[in-house]
Amino acid sequence: MSKEISEVLIIGGGPAGMSAALVLGRSRIKTIILNTENARNMVTQHSHGFLTQDGAHPSEILKIAKEQLLKYKSVVYKKEKALDLIPNGDHFQVKTENQVYLTKRVIIATGYKDNVDQVGIEGLAEVYGKSVYPCPFCDGFENADKKLAVFGDAVMAPMFSKTIAHWSNNVIVFTNGDQMKDKELLSSLQKNGIEVIEQKIDKLLSKDGILEAVQLQGGRIIKREGGFLPDTKAVESTDFAKKLKVATEEGHFGMEMYKVDENKETEIKGLYIIGDARSGWGGVAKSVAEGSEVGAAITHQIISEKWAV
Repeated sequence: MSKEISEVLIIGGGPAGMSAALVLGRSRIKTIILNTENARNMVTQHSHGFLTQDGAHPSEILKIAKEQLLKYKSVVYKKEKALDLIPNGDHFQVKTENQVYLTKRVIIATGYKDNVDQVGIEGLAEVYGKSVYPCPFCDGFENADKKLAVFGDAVMAPMFSKTIAHWSNNVIVFTNGDQMKDKELLSSLQKNGIEVIEQKIDKLLSKDGILEAVQLQGGRIIKREGGFLPDTKAVESTDFAKKLKVATEEGHFGMEMYKVDENKETEIKGLYIIGDARSGWGGVAKSVAEGSEVGAAITHQIISEKWAV
């Protein structure tokens, strides 16, 4: 295997990774991006909430990002999958199928991947990303005033439905057989016009990815036009940070997130984690911001290292 050396290597080319590469490119820092181009948001039809790109398909955002990075000769984009990340003294070794990369700094920006099949609802995969979504800030506007379903367990789905009700006054929670124990919350939902159905779901009925109804066991059919899924059974796309035993802490909604400092650097010097890879869920705009921040932080670090005193 041949070896290639860079100052920074970015694993993952989503909004966080490409944003970091842009800042590093403008700082003329030799940077390599490894990206599989198989991001979790490719399942959706439109990406929302990111200024100037509102409504664009995720693949279009990636295409523009790749085109804009071309003018920065210090940045090299490669459609390759990182297979291993090994600290080695004062640098890191990153292996792909045919290449070994040596770098002083690594940014993990690989995000998460959804596993909606594990939710256990027949027909969910067909509508996920087309009419059933995980994020109301991303897709709530397009589903406003529709007959909406919220799918999940008897804790998360009812709580999440309070948020969804901001966009529609016709919301039904489906706990798929899970029984609500919080009677106070149940009463609160009922007072606000949110129905909770605890019966098991037989399957979701849809056409061309658009949810039409929820069929319960026993045959009852409840018409719905869209929905939200708070728990997509998502897991990290890579296990590099876990293998390196990077410290974690509790984040939003009890999710585990990696511990980083103000520069997004972990306890392992030279290893940074940003975007969804760090927090589990941040959205495009926040991921872009984190990428920009880490690019600037690394630039300052490199300047400081080279500065003669």
